Amino acid sequence: MPVRMRVHKYIPERLFGFVIDDSGHEAFFHLGVFDPGAVWASHTHCETCPHRGCPWSAMPPPPILGEEVDVEMDPHPTDKSSGRAPRAARVTRRVGPPVMTGIVETFDPQRGYGFIKGEDGSSYHLHASEILDGRIPRQGQGVMFFAGVRQDRPRACHVKVCP
Repeated sequence: MPVRMRVHKYIPERLFGFVIDDSGHEAFFHLGVFDPGAVWASHTHCETCPHRGCPWSAMPPPPILGEEVDVEMDPHPTDKSSGRAPRAARVTRRVGPPVMTGIVETFDPQRGYGFIKGEDGSSYHLHASEILDGRIPRQGQGVMFFAGVRQDRPRACHVKVCP
């Protein structure tokens, strides 16, 4: 029986993450057990991007921090004395995360973080680990991202820096 949880942490380079329930219980998952859900709504491009049919928006995103998921646990539980979190056998996205456009307010390449002003007027934390293609964003540059949440604060996830 699936349990409702939220994506707590996801490490794209390592292809794994953790989900957490309201009482603080964590479970480990590998990207191989992540189901992005049914049909992904096609978002063609942001208004500032000259690249029509950009592949960024055509594919379902990886797990997004804070998104709600249904989790089926591995029937072979991990030994609690090992100190490891239990393993999820299947993690299913409930609703597609919102696609946002925004403008980079600040970004410090030395520290690896900054902020994006989203189209909704909110300020989203931008961390270098979430930027695709290794492009360093400049102040005033347009971006597309998925709105996530980390530590109860808005977080930009899977960020595409627009040309």
